[in-house]
Amino acid sequence: MSKLQKMLGTLLVIGLTGSLAGFGVFAAFSSETSNTGNTFAAGTVSIGDNDGGSSSLYNLSNQKPGTTTSNCIKVTYGGSLDSEVRLFTPTAASAMNANVNLVITAGTQATSTFPSCAGFTATVGVPAYSGTLAGFQASHNAYSNGFEANPANAVDWSSGESLVYKFDVSVQDANAAQGATATAHTFSWRAENS
Repeated sequence: MSKLQKMLGTLLVIGLTGSLAGFGVFAAFSSETSNTGNTFAAGTVSIGDNDGGSSSLYNLSNQKPGTTTSNCIKVTYGGSLDSEVRLFTPTAASAMNANVNLVITAGTQATSTFPSCAGFTATVGVPAYSGTLAGFQASHNAYSNGFEANPANAVDWSSGESLVYKFDVSVQDANAAQGATATAHTFSWRAENS
């Protein structure tokens, strides 16, 4: 064998070996699976009441000691996420508000027509507020320190749950209340999912 033949033979062996090695690199077993149809939707937080958003809970004049006015409002939760609901009044208190007695009781009504309290039944075990309007404003003036009552004594409100809040207001039997007026104030219910 000549040198040239040996050299060509060596190159041929190297080429075949390289080709086989290349096939070995690209040959492999495989398997695959898929998960299709993935979607995402955010939940909701929604709260409403039966006053239509335009009526005052009370608008009283010429009040005298010993007369209590009771009005009711139904608050309903409609969001898809369980939420905490709190009542507060962000309005600053006036001097007269210290002479206004306020009792807030949560309960139910078979038929709730704002502002009637006919058929109202207090829910046992649900907290109530009893004090002055000024005291409520001082203690419950933001969501963070809001008055909290939950349907069926649960931790949060679920979609479709509601409470009826009964507000009893009266003027105190004190000469300081004579002729005084309380400034307009707002009661707000706010829901936040936890």
